[in-house]
Amino acid sequence: MDEKEFGTIKGWFAGRLPDGWFKGVEVTLEDDQIVVLGTLPELNVGSTPEEKEGAAAGRIARFREETRGERIGIAQEAEERFKKYVTWGAKLNGVTKRFNPGGGGGSNADRRVMIGRWLRRRHGRHAQAPAAQSQSQVF
Repeated sequence: MDEKEFGTIKGWFAGRLPDGWFKGVEVTLEDDQIVVLGTLPELNVGSTPEEKEGAAAGRIARFREETRGERIGIAQEAEERFKKYVTWGAKLNGVTKRFNPGGGGGSNADRRVMIGRWLRRRHGRHAQAPAAQSQSQVF
């Protein structure tokens, strides 16, 4: 993928992500997927490093659940537009979590996304995957 196409992907996510989700976003290309890793707004909870880490992990889990439906919709739009899968992640206070493609939860929308990915992989879309590439830029 060339820099122009990568720039289009980064710009699309910059414009498409809802305001307030992240204070910064890193878009990375890894093999056949787009990884969107957002930094959540600072959290000043806990007095020990363990409490702070636990609070950050809890806030990331809450973000994942509260935004699941909208993230799946955005991922489906991006997958259709760019022909690449989308994986999400969030980081906060030194804790980073990447979410399974499609959310990995129990809703029907999650299952449709995962089944669609499985079918596309099974029927040749990924039969000749290109060599691994990784490009990253924070905006």
